[in-house]
Amino acid sequence: MKMVREGSRVLLLLFCLSAVVLSQACIPPAFLGPPAPPYSEDVIHTILNRVTAQGNLVNTLFCTGSLISKQGEIEQEANIAIVGQRSPLRVKMEITHPWGSPIANLLVDDDHFTLVFFPEKRIFLGSVKKGKPTRSFPVPLDPSAMWAFIRGYPLVPVYKKADSPKKGVIRLLDAGNILLRRLDFDLSPIRPQACYFPAIGMTQYYESFEKDDAVEYARKVVLKDTSKRKSLILRIKHALFNPRLPSGVFQVAKPEKFKTIMLSRETKQQ
Repeated sequence: MKMVREGSRVLLLLFCLSAVVLSQACIPPAFLGPPAPPYSEDVIHTILNRVTAQGNLVNTLFCTGSLISKQGEIEQEANIAIVGQRSPLRVKMEITHPWGSPIANLLVDDDHFTLVFFPEKRIFLGSVKKGKPTRSFPVPLDPSAMWAFIRGYPLVPVYKKADSPKKGVIRLLDAGNILLRRLDFDLSPIRPQACYFPAIGMTQYYESFEKDDAVEYARKVVLKDTSKRKSLILRIKHALFNPRLPSGVFQVAKPEKFKTIMLSRETKQQ
C-alpha cells in the first residue's frame, strides 16, 4: 500500500511539472515581457561602421567549394571555383560536375557578362543591368548581391537614412524612403545573419562564420528568392583573401561551335 502511495506521489509530481511547463509554453508572447527595443541611432551607426570596415578588408579573393541548386524537391550539386575583385567588380566562376565535366563558366566584368553554358552549347552575352540569364544560371547578376554571395559578407551601399524597426534589424533607405537593404543580425556576437535585396527580390543568409586573420566570412551562403521556392547554396571549402591576381585571370574561352546569344531586358528566356 505504501508503494502505491509513493507511486501516486511521483505521478502527481510529474503531472504538476508538466502542467507548469505547458502553461508557460501557452502564455501569449505579451505576457513574457516586452519585445527588445530597436537599435538606437548610436548603435546603428556603430554596427554599420563595423560592417563597412569588415567589407572593405577584402578587395580580391579566390575560393573553391560546392554549389547546390534547389527547386522544390529537385536538388543538384556541383563543384565551383571563384576568382573575384570587388572594385571594379570582376568575377569569374567555373562550375563543374562532381566528376569534372564542365557545366558553365561565367565572367562578370563591371557591367558586362559572358556566360558559357556547356549543356546547351550556348554563349550568353549581355549587360548586368539589362540581362539576367536566370534560367540557365541562377546566380544574381546584381553587383552588390554577387559580391556578397561569393564574399560571404554583405556590403553597405550608399544610403540616405538608416533605421531599426526592432532589435537585430537595420533598414537602409534612399532619399525617397525606398528600401535599399534590410540587414538582420545575430545578437551575440553581432554579425550579419541575412541581407534582403529588394531590387532583385532575393535574400542571402550567412551561416558558419569563420575568421581568416581579421577577415570574417560565412562558409555557407544561402540565396533564396521571395517565394522561397528556389534556393542556391554556396559552401566554401577553401578561401584566400586579397591574393595578387594574374592580369589574364578574368577571361573565358568561347568554343567556336557554340551559339552566341545577346541578352537584354526584353529578350525572352527560353
